[in-house]
Amino acid sequence: MSMDTTLNSRQLEKGGKTSWGKVIALTLGYLSVYVGLGYALIYLLFTVLLDVKPLQDAFYNLPLLTALLYFTICVILSDIFFRVRGKSLYKACQFRKLDMTTTFLTIFVAVCMSIFTVTVVNLSSVKASLPELDNYMAWIMDKEAAPLFLLFALAIIVPFVEEIVFRGAVYNDVKDYSNITVAIFIQALVYAVMQFELVVGIYSFVSSVFYIMVYIWFRSLWASILIQAASLVCVISWRRFGLKDQLIAWGDQTMYLVAAAAFTLMLGSYFLLWRHYKRHYA
Repeated sequence: MSMDTTLNSRQLEKGGKTSWGKVIALTLGYLSVYVGLGYALIYLLFTVLLDVKPLQDAFYNLPLLTALLYFTICVILSDIFFRVRGKSLYKACQFRKLDMTTTFLTIFVAVCMSIFTVTVVNLSSVKASLPELDNYMAWIMDKEAAPLFLLFALAIIVPFVEEIVFRGAVYNDVKDYSNITVAIFIQALVYAVMQFELVVGIYSFVSSVFYIMVYIWFRSLWASILIQAASLVCVISWRRFGLKDQLIAWGDQTMYLVAAAAFTLMLGSYFLLWRHYKRHYA
């Protein structure tokens, strides 16, 4: 990235004018590429390879395998998009080492977030009105796949490639032509649209704000990778090892209390993360 571009980016971060034409073009460009790739992959698996039943079964019964293939290609395309314009996706991501306090608090936020999520989606009122949330988690996490494969995918590969695509590529690209607030909104919007489901997309939009803020505060993509990875691992553990069933057995009244406690602890630990950032990184 040239000196002029770097200086321009810093000025925009501090509240300069947004180049809306470039921001809209980038947003539509990323959406077109990512959505187009998604439908192309679906067409390949279920039309072109219609007669290859073992392959179709593998991708349907292991949706994480499809997600890994999809996001890996997205990372490659994003990297090419950066390179042809003389930019470095790797440098934009900033893989800086996290200190112990940041690591501990980030994991604690993720654990609280996962308990809140598992509890809320299993409330009888939520399951009745918004069944998409639990159905989505069940399709991804409750398949009869090898537990080690699921943990490896959810703890390492999926968070790594997703964070590069959305927080690394989309956010940093948009940020070069806007202020931080606009860039945060755009990356959350693209992340939500890519869920291909309205209710899941709304939840993902909110989650992406939690992911992006730790990335911005600590100037390292490892922070957002860690919070997503820990959250996903906890969610699948709660579902696979009995917490979900135990919560349902306790009933809605207890689940409301658990959700409230988890949400309070999540916000409290997130506030401590912000305080840590202000003291040592601001």
